[in-house]
Amino acid sequence: MRCYGDKPASFMRMQPSGQIPVAVIDGKVYGQSNDILYVLEENFPQYKSLKPPKGKELKAQELLRLERQLFSAWMYWLTSGGGAGLRQRFVQVLQQVERELQSNGPFFIGKQVTTVDFMYASFLERMAASMLYYKGFVMRVAPGQATDYPAVNRWFDAMETLESYQLTKSDYYTHCWDLPPQLGGCVAEPAGDIYRRAIDGERLADNSRGSWELPLEPHNGGVEPDWIWAGDEASARREAAERLSANHIAIVRFAARGAGRKGMPPVSAPLADPNAVPSEAVIGSVDAILRIVCMALLEGTEQHSAALMQTVNIIHQAGKEFQNGVVDSLAYLRDRVGVPRDMKLPAARQLRAHLNWAIEKILDA
Repeated sequence: MRCYGDKPASFMRMQPSGQIPVAVIDGKVYGQSNDILYVLEENFPQYKSLKPPKGKELKAQELLRLERQLFSAWMYWLTSGGGAGLRQRFVQVLQQVERELQSNGPFFIGKQVTTVDFMYASFLERMAASMLYYKGFVMRVAPGQATDYPAVNRWFDAMETLESYQLTKSDYYTHCWDLPPQLGGCVAEPAGDIYRRAIDGERLADNSRGSWELPLEPHNGGVEPDWIWAGDEASARREAAERLSANHIAIVRFAARGAGRKGMPPVSAPLADPNAVPSEAVIGSVDAILRIVCMALLEGTEQHSAALMQTVNIIHQAGKEFQNGVVDSLAYLRDRVGVPRDMKLPAARQLRAHLNWAIEKILDA
């Protein structure tokens, strides 16, 4: 998968195809996620097994065949121009998944999580995000909303009680921007327009205001369930401030790529540019703004509006081109906050919104 740039030579020696995931266990390279799961189960018997319970082996195989059917139906619809037939096929298979979870639940083989759940997890998570974004098809709903897939939603809720799943869970924005370069493109349909705008931070689904705008609406206005299990709003702001400040020198230079030069050779992923060159001219101002954003995350925007405006006035004195470079840098960083790579979703929402707070002040001054 080279859509994000070339991989290190050390990785290519281990995995000549460049594909991921990869694990080296006892000196042997495994390049399929299911193979990795099976080998881990066999090689570490001292830990609680995630294998299906005895007597459920055939059921597990049946469920994994269903997972492949669901994957196929999702992939065909996601990467095509649509049509009633592709939608109908996806719905039919998803309804079968719903029935399986209703008869077992909350996990695929009863009350205990197994490898079957983890084999479904990455694709069900991507489906919930991408079907909404590209097709306007709602799988996952916020608490209290009606759904045609209550058992699927209970399964998500149950998975989110597991710390191991929490640590790897991504958000809709990250998934929906990651998938097209990996798949060679996803086809958007008009039904997804309002959801795309909300997920991309443009407008809430009710079109009242920006979806990455303070104060943040719960569940992104009903589009994506909040991560209640990740802590309260104050802890999310603290996490965002910690992640922004922990590696601040590198982050400032990364943000300044927005005002710099695109890298060569280019890569196909629109949010990736590993060879980009930052603008040295804006680094001082970007650093100053990000310091204020950190303080605003910790203490509130009201406490730091005056300091922000002082910095904004200095930026304006440098001229329109310089001002635009600072704005482009802040937007570059905002659009590249990845979940869970950089932070959890609640923290990412706070950081994106606080960066927009700073951008708005610069543009409105």
